Amino acid sequence: MKSIIDWTIQKRKVTFLFFIMIIIVGAISLFQLPQREIPSIEPPVAQVSTVYPGASAEEVETNITAPLEEGLLGIAEVEEINSVSSPGISSITISFIDDGSIDQEAALNDAEQVVNDEAPALPDDAEEPAFSDDLNQQGLATYQITYEDETAFNEVNEKLNDWRSEFTAVPDIADLGVQGALEEELRITVDPEALADEGLAAGAVIGAIEGEIGTVPPGEWEGEDERYRLTLETYEQADELSTLSLNGDGLEVGDVADVEQTYAPREEHVHFEGEQALSLTFFLGEEASVPPAQDALDPVVAEFMEELPAGAEMELLYTQGDLVTELFQELAVAFLIAFASVLIVCSFGLNLPTALSVAAAVPVSISIGMTVLPFTDIGLNQISLIAFIIALGILVDDAIVVNENIERRLRLGEKPLTAASRGVRQVAASVITSTLTVVFTFMPLLLLPGSAGAFIAPLPGVLIAVIIASTVVALLLIPAYRYTIDSRKQKRSQKNKERKAPGLFGRIIDRGAGAYSERALTRVVKRPGLTALIGFILGTAAYGLIPFTPLEFFPDTDREEIFIETSLEEGSLLSSTEEAAEEVEAWLQAEPNVQTVSTYIGTDIPELFGGGSDAGGGAANETNANFLVYIDKEETAARAQMNEWSEDFQDDFPAFDEAVFSIIESGPPVGAPIAVEVSGEDIPSIIDKAEDIEAIFAETEGVANTTIDAGSSFSSYEMTPDRDALEESGLTATDVTEQLRLLGEGLPLGEVTAADELRELRLVYGNDGAVSPDDLNRIELSEQAAGGPPEEGPEPGAEAEPETTSLDELVNVEESTAVASIPRTNTERTVTVRAFPGERSEDDILAERGEEVEAFADEEHDVVIGGETEERTDVFLDIGQIFTIVVFLILIVIAVQFYSLFMPLIILSVVYLAISGAIIGLFITQTGLGFMSMMGGVALAGIVVRNGIVLIEFIEQRRRDGSGAADAVISAGRDRFRPIVLTSATSLAGVLPIALGDNPLFQPLGIAIAAGLIFSTVLTLFVVPALYLLKVRFIERSSRKGRTA
Repeated sequence: MKSIIDWTIQKRKVTFLFFIMIIIVGAISLFQLPQREIPSIEPPVAQVSTVYPGASAEEVETNITAPLEEGLLGIAEVEEINSVSSPGISSITISFIDDGSIDQEAALNDAEQVVNDEAPALPDDAEEPAFSDDLNQQGLATYQITYEDETAFNEVNEKLNDWRSEFTAVPDIADLGVQGALEEELRITVDPEALADEGLAAGAVIGAIEGEIGTVPPGEWEGEDERYRLTLETYEQADELSTLSLNGDGLEVGDVADVEQTYAPREEHVHFEGEQALSLTFFLGEEASVPPAQDALDPVVAEFMEELPAGAEMELLYTQGDLVTELFQELAVAFLIAFASVLIVCSFGLNLPTALSVAAAVPVSISIGMTVLPFTDIGLNQISLIAFIIALGILVDDAIVVNENIERRLRLGEKPLTAASRGVRQVAASVITSTLTVVFTFMPLLLLPGSAGAFIAPLPGVLIAVIIASTVVALLLIPAYRYTIDSRKQKRSQKNKERKAPGLFGRIIDRGAGAYSERALTRVVKRPGLTALIGFILGTAAYGLIPFTPLEFFPDTDREEIFIETSLEEGSLLSSTEEAAEEVEAWLQAEPNVQTVSTYIGTDIPELFGGGSDAGGGAANETNANFLVYIDKEETAARAQMNEWSEDFQDDFPAFDEAVFSIIESGPPVGAPIAVEVSGEDIPSIIDKAEDIEAIFAETEGVANTTIDAGSSFSSYEMTPDRDALEESGLTATDVTEQLRLLGEGLPLGEVTAADELRELRLVYGNDGAVSPDDLNRIELSEQAAGGPPEEGPEPGAEAEPETTSLDELVNVEESTAVASIPRTNTERTVTVRAFPGERSEDDILAERGEEVEAFADEEHDVVIGGETEERTDVFLDIGQIFTIVVFLILIVIAVQFYSLFMPLIILSVVYLAISGAIIGLFITQTGLGFMSMMGGVALAGIVVRNGIVLIEFIEQRRRDGSGAADAVISAGRDRFRPIVLTSATSLAGVLPIALGDNPLFQPLGIAIAAGLIFSTVLTLFVVPALYLLKVRFIERSSRKGRTA
């Protein structure tokens, strides 16, 4: 180490050039990092969606969901499978083990392969399962396009189809989501009476069309000398299909049906400020940076807006670009304030050149640390930027320690070269050890599993990079710089003047060091046991404040969005949902603090805010009306406004079965605060118990709203085939179900070319829109229609008169009810009740109602309470395990340096006291004890041990020089008072802008670090020397006993 340090000092020009080159590389790296609001989180989750048209929830569960789940559960990496079987669709969510122990990509490939293998065994009329593992696309921007009438809508809809490829071709734009639009289709509307008159059924039309559009390629022929490629011309255009022959006697499709290009039936509406609208959401590509993406999108959107027809207007509702710009500006101000604070604090105890060298270590260390970030998944976001701010107060510690020791040796009369070399070497071991403790403190955080670990990963990543860089700067660059500056000063000065105390308050600090060593430490030396006891009593008492400190896993964000997710009773029509939603719109628009209201009817709120039900993006059907409300956050806080609205919402709007109010919370989504799972075999009884539990929470004071994930049963018609009538008519149950489908939603027949584009083809019976059992008598079926020839042909010259049977003669109809959905967890039917507290904490609510809820469990039903409380417990346990690893790593590093088992315990006492100080700070400010405050506690462990290590190292040096234990403690206390005070003050100055700022996510972290630093610094100056003296006396006493024995 000596030769390296001496070489960098003597070859200082090369040293400066080397660091300049690295700084340039780091600066370039800075501009290559993607900029986003939050880190990109890739949850190990996949979804499988399968459409099974016309099937009930039970049929979907039996024929689709169960077979797929059985195959997926055979994958070892699968942790949990959740599914919902609803009429016509199966949705399966696969969650993989999320502890870093699996190959996520391989697991996803295995799951997709299982789905592909199971697909052929699914019912023939079920669509191909859709597998998706891209569930983490971040939204960039949402635009709302309002239109006045259907003419304007048609033109806008057509423009969007034309422009979709232009939008997705924009750099860094991965996808475009459009809500409120309609898909064009080719619809064949059959006249059932006309079919019956011709003695035909819909199967004849289906067969003619499928025979034309479903042909297989004819392949090729092998001739004598060459191969011939064969082609068969078929009808491809929509207008050609109406000319298809049905019976060979000139009867064509167009004679019994209308073929038209139109829009598919509307399944969703979007309103913006009370007007009909289309909603456009642009999603970022992987590793895309927000500002460049928005800059590239803006001119394309502007060009599109110019082509909008009269009566249509486009408005930007949300862009992450504005948030990122605002966030970076706020954090840049905080960074500058912290930097200025560090510089000012350094100037109090260091002379100007030294203070400047310490301040210069900040940008140099950050630039060097930047060089490694492009090779990681860390970008520029609010987590990494906060890490840079925290690092401000930490990375100057090494520079202060080195500078102060060089300055101390200069004051002892040594030459600049000798002072620079010896000053660095004297503290090099403690600097490296303290750096290793900090690195080992933050490194285990990279192992924190789950979305919380992915969310916080930039914090330890950045801190480790810049702190290692700061150590390199302190040990190699600072001594070269100090030798250059001090040697020039010596040349200018003809005589070696006595160096006065450095810094603006140098004399005050020196007097403080004298008072501390000569008065305070003198008393500590006399009564070390009492001093240590008082320190630990104060620290331990602080832990008793934990029950009186609020618990908050992640705090609310200071945002302006409020989400309202509502639903009518199952079976409600889209028109009824829209009518009810319009009442809520009018009420919201009349509220004083509301800026805009966007309504999503039959569709979900765009997934712009991190996903989850508390951030938009929940699944929706035609009974759902979801509202995205922007309020004036300068006038009211989002949570206060949300609680006010939710209190009487369902009394004011009784049409809605349920209503969930939510806002955006900081950090990754962790689900509902309270979730109760009820599982069993019989789905009606499970739902009954779940509804009873929901009623309990709904009546509990402090609960804002509740939900249940299995909708209530809705009205249905139970069709029972008349087997005798079917046999007499020569028809089958398949013929009956085909007719029932045609009366309702129709039958999809594939795709055809229309207007040079592929369009979905759908066959449907003509009706007035509303269908009832009375319409069954309109449908006539005959034996010929079923595909079989009559038993005897007609007499020659006579016209065939087929016997017909109306559909109502073939089935018996009874009114009944059907299950809306069947949720399952790991193949077991499980209904989840969710409760969302208002002003009251979930812990208080569960303490009051937990036993009553658990009492619903019986032999046939299990009841499990979970939710955010369970996830929070899991994360806290993970953090506890990581903190244990941190403590052991620190123990090992310190034990290696001092070759002692006592020394690590003495230094770790500082961590114990620092955590107690953090608890005091959180209690006084009533800041939530949660994920970020615990991150602050882990960070404290790495920060505060530095002072203990440096102090113990100097005491040991004095002992090796021949001083007694008491004299060594007093001498080291006097020499290390200045660097301890300065390093603690600079660390405090670095985090104060966070602690005193208004960022709700990072304020708990800043308060924990700031309070812990203050408390631990004061007690460290007394407790560590006291414990050291107790250790020495214990060893001496043991030695005397050994000699006398």
